[in-house]
Amino acid sequence: MPAGIAEITEPTTAELAAGCDRGRGGSSRDGILDAIGVLSGRNRIAADFYDGPGWIRFRKWERLFLAFQGGARRSRMQILRHLVESLQDAPARVLEVGIGDGENLRFLPESWTIHGVDIARTQLVACRGRYPRMDGRLAWAEAEHLPYPDGSFDACYSVGGFNYYGNHAASIREMRRVTREGGPVVVADEVPGLQRAGIGHLIGRPSIDKAWLRALGLDAAFVDMVVDLGLDPPALAAAELPGLVRVPIWNRLGYCLIHPAPGRPAGASR
Repeated sequence: MPAGIAEITEPTTAELAAGCDRGRGGSSRDGILDAIGVLSGRNRIAADFYDGPGWIRFRKWERLFLAFQGGARRSRMQILRHLVESLQDAPARVLEVGIGDGENLRFLPESWTIHGVDIARTQLVACRGRYPRMDGRLAWAEAEHLPYPDGSFDACYSVGGFNYYGNHAASIREMRRVTREGGPVVVADEVPGLQRAGIGHLIGRPSIDKAWLRALGLDAAFVDMVVDLGLDPPALAAAELPGLVRVPIWNRLGYCLIHPAPGRPAGASR
């Protein structure tokens, strides 16, 4: 067992949240802890998209993208391997922020106990339906307000969505806070501003790029958010976590942020 990982008697998400003094703890229904606040800005837009028909229409294009990157397993393991290499196959408690319907769970060791957070409740319900073992391990909450005590997890990760979190600095701080000292925090997404490389932006007609994104199934508000995002989320994350490293993924169409840098000692147990 790697240094810093202790054997754990696994509590539910609600039991973990009961020890958190950061507010927004709520009741559980359908095996999901309700710890959501009033959503606004990018979080509101993202929740509406993933809770609505837009995500269903668009998902086939995500799957096509992953197919061109070598398939779902190869594409996702470019990110998840940083967790697996750090924790190995030892029993561990791990948090996925933005878990969606649980697409990453099948690629992780069975010895791990995964908990998940998402702002789209329909996705959490779908995750619980696909993976009954996730009953009691899911929370409806924002990345900026994770309902867990400090050091609750051996690792924390987020695959996709980070670019459009409402507050990137607060989100990365929360992921680091709920992870034990030395445990890996891994965040990945597409390169910011990739959509602005479209022909519409090149000829000074961004409305063209927005139109073809709408044709792919994205909601109008979501398209505006994607195209108009003027932030550099990886840079904001690096400012919060000195020593964070950034590696390219998906043939340089995406990035993966890792803290601490690979090869550093795992640190003390929680």
